[in-house]
Amino acid sequence: MKKLIIIGGYGNGTVVASTVEDVNLQKQEWEIIGFLNDRETNPINGYPILGKITKEVVDQYLEDENVFFFYTLISTKLNHKFLHKLLDLEIPDNRFATIIHPTAVVSKFAKLGYGVCIQPFVNIGPNVEIKNHVQIYAQSLVGHGAKLDNYSYVANNACIGADVHLKEGAYLGTNCSTLEFISLGKWSLIGIGSVVLKDVPDYTKVVGNPSREIGTTK
Repeated sequence: MKKLIIIGGYGNGTVVASTVEDVNLQKQEWEIIGFLNDRETNPINGYPILGKITKEVVDQYLEDENVFFFYTLISTKLNHKFLHKLLDLEIPDNRFATIIHPTAVVSKFAKLGYGVCIQPFVNIGPNVEIKNHVQIYAQSLVGHGAKLDNYSYVANNACIGADVHLKEGAYLGTNCSTLEFISLGKWSLIGIGSVVLKDVPDYTKVVGNPSREIGTTK
């Protein structure tokens, strides 16, 4: 089996670990050897803390070409202001794992990058392009031709219309829906339950049905 280190902890990190466990029930593919975490020292759901999130620790594990990583520190709180934590590690793209839950439906015509996690009962349509470090949570739908740039985040039960473009770091909250052919700007934040009918500018927060601007993420 390939070895996996999860960068993060409680929250997104444990969800990714659970997805890996479900993958392994179908086929033994990944051995989770532990977490990297700056705060925790005790095991997380039975998996050890291997050290802090530093380049020195990462470089030790990169020496083993069978070790892969998953970066989970992407959220509304850990947005572009914390992206340096990932970039400073200088992990090659091809050493990030892409994990797809067994219940997810992913079109054979979709393209997935590195460090992608697709959770239970997600549906990815044809000609979708998902770049690196994108997390798509349970029961979400990504319509055909959509494009999700690096660090996009799709919370559970979201519905992305056809040919929608999520630019770098765009965050789509739980139970959101979007119209077709619109774009969500870089590091924009779409609040829970919003219905997005038009383009959202970069670094903009919107909420509501129809969605309206309420602030920025800068």
